[in-house]
Amino acid sequence: MSGILNKRGLLFLIPLLSSCGGGTQLAGGVGTGGTGVVTGTVTGFGSLVMDGIAYNSATPRYDAESTTQPSVSVTAMKVPLGGQLNIQTDAQGNPTSVWINPALVGVVTSVNPTSGTLVVNGMEVVVNSTTSSLPNTFFIGYAGMGAIQLNDMVQVHGVPGTSSSGIPFVQATLIKLMPSNLSITRVSGALTQWNPSQHTFTVNGIPFSFNASTQFFSPFSNQTLGTGALKNGQWVNIWSQTPSGTTPLVAGSVQVSTLLPGMNGNITLSGLVSAVQGNQFQVDGVLVNGIHQGGVTAGQYVTLKGVIDSTTGEVSVQTLNPYIQTPATLSGTISEFVSTGNFVIRGTPIITNSGTVLTFANGASAPLSALQKNGYIAVQGTLQGNMVLASSITVYPGPPANEVVDYLGKVGQYNPSQGTFTLTLLSGSSQQVTLSTSASFGNGTVANLVNGALVEVEATALSPQTLSAYGVSFWNITNPNLSSGTLEISGVLYNYSAGGSSFNLNGLPLTLGSGVSLPSGFGNGDNIDVLMTSSGSQYQVDAVARDDSN
Repeated sequence: MSGILNKRGLLFLIPLLSSCGGGTQLAGGVGTGGTGVVTGTVTGFGSLVMDGIAYNSATPRYDAESTTQPSVSVTAMKVPLGGQLNIQTDAQGNPTSVWINPALVGVVTSVNPTSGTLVVNGMEVVVNSTTSSLPNTFFIGYAGMGAIQLNDMVQVHGVPGTSSSGIPFVQATLIKLMPSNLSITRVSGALTQWNPSQHTFTVNGIPFSFNASTQFFSPFSNQTLGTGALKNGQWVNIWSQTPSGTTPLVAGSVQVSTLLPGMNGNITLSGLVSAVQGNQFQVDGVLVNGIHQGGVTAGQYVTLKGVIDSTTGEVSVQTLNPYIQTPATLSGTISEFVSTGNFVIRGTPIITNSGTVLTFANGASAPLSALQKNGYIAVQGTLQGNMVLASSITVYPGPPANEVVDYLGKVGQYNPSQGTFTLTLLSGSSQQVTLSTSASFGNGTVANLVNGALVEVEATALSPQTLSAYGVSFWNITNPNLSSGTLEISGVLYNYSAGGSSFNLNGLPLTLGSGVSLPSGFGNGDNIDVLMTSSGSQYQVDAVARDDSN
C-alpha cells in the first residue's frame, strides 16, 4: 500500500463465467480505471468476490496476522468466506495486495444464543442469520451460534456499528474457533484515555501501553501515522503479542480508521452507517459526505464509492448502494470430495439436499453423480452455520481457461531453476505446474518443495492439464499412503476431548484409526490436514498433521 490512497474506478456487471484472468465471475464485476483501495466482506470465490464484486484472485500478494507479527505473507487459500479484507488494486482493477483483517481475537466472556450476541475483549459481537439487509455470519470450527461456549478463544471478522443508545458493537461476518493457548490478542473499539506522553491508552476498558516498536497506521494506507494523528473517539484495531488477561496489553500495531488531510484518491467502503448528521455520516470509522445521495440511516449496511478530499480527509460519495443479500457464489474444483452431499470448494464446505438443482454447462439437467472429485463446478447457495447449502450447481466438462483451480497431490520432476513440477493427484492423473512469479507458500517455504512432497496448489488453469500456481500449501504428513480410496479433508478441529478418539471437521464426524500419531498439543481450534478412508457412513482418520496455513 502507498501513502496516497487509491481505489479502482468503474464497476461493470458481467454475466456468469465471464473471466477476468483469475477466476470465474459469478457476481458483481471487475474494476477498471484508476488504482484504488477497497474494504469489505468476502461473499464468494471464483475470483475473489467482495460484497458481490469480483476481483482477480491470482494477481495480489496476500498478508495476514501470525502469532509473532501483525502481517506476514500467506497464500490465497488463507482467505475465508465472511472474512474482512483490505485490498489495493492497480489501474486495471486487479488487486496488488490483499490483507486479511479480523476485528477481534480473544476469549468469549459472555454469550447469549437467543439474542445472537457474545462479548470478546469488552466488545459486543452481533451475529446475523435472519436479516436480509446484512451479511449473514459464517462460522469456522462451530456448527453455528449455539455451539459457542464461554471461555472459547475466537477470531471475529466484522464491521463496526453503534446501537440506537450509542453503544458500539461489531457486526460479525465470520466467527472462527481458535486454539485455547493462542498467544495474541486483537481488540477493536473506540480509542479512550489517549496519553501519548505516558505511552498509554484504553479501548473497551482494556488498558494498553505502546513503545518505539509499535506501528501506527491507517488500514486504508500503508502510510505510517505519527501519534499526533490519534485522538479519543477514533475507531482503532490493535494487534498485541500478549495474551488476553495481561495488564496492560502491549500494542504491537494500531490501525486507526481515519483519513487524514493530504491523503487523496478513490476509495470503496462497505459497512454500517453510523454518526449520521445531515449529509455527513461514518462508515468503518471514516467520515463521509453523502450530499446528493439521498438519506441513509444509522445501522444500514452500504457499499459506497467515493473520492477523498485531500484538504479534509473526508470521502465525497459518488455512488452508494444499500446491501441486498444475494446467494454465496463459489466456483472452482472440488478439492475435498467426501460425498455428493459433502465436499469443499476453495476451502469452503458445501452441502446439497433434495432442493439443490444441478445442470450441466449446456443447460441440461445433471444428476448428483456428475459431482466428482476434482470436477469443476459453480455453486450458488446460502450460509448454513459452517457450510454453504447449495441451491444450484453448474457442472463443467473441465476448468475453463484462466479460471481458478485447487488440487492436492504429490510433487514430482521438480525443476527449481524453471519453477516447474508435475503434480500427481490422488486419482492418479497429473497436472503440469509452473510457479507464477508471485507464488506464495503456506505451512512451509520454497525449500520444502521437493519431489514427494504432498502439496495443495491454487492456480490458474492455462489449459486442462497446465497450471500457473500462485499458492502452494504443504500437507506435512510423513510418508502418506495415497490411493484411489484415500479421502482428504482440512479445516478447524472441534468437538474433541483430550485423549478421545473422535472429533469433527467441516461438520463431519471422524474417528481416529489405530496407531494414528497426533500432533503435539492437538486440540480444538487447531487447523489440521487429514487423510482418511470411509466405510459406509463411517470415516477413519489414517493420518493427521497441523496446518498453520489454513
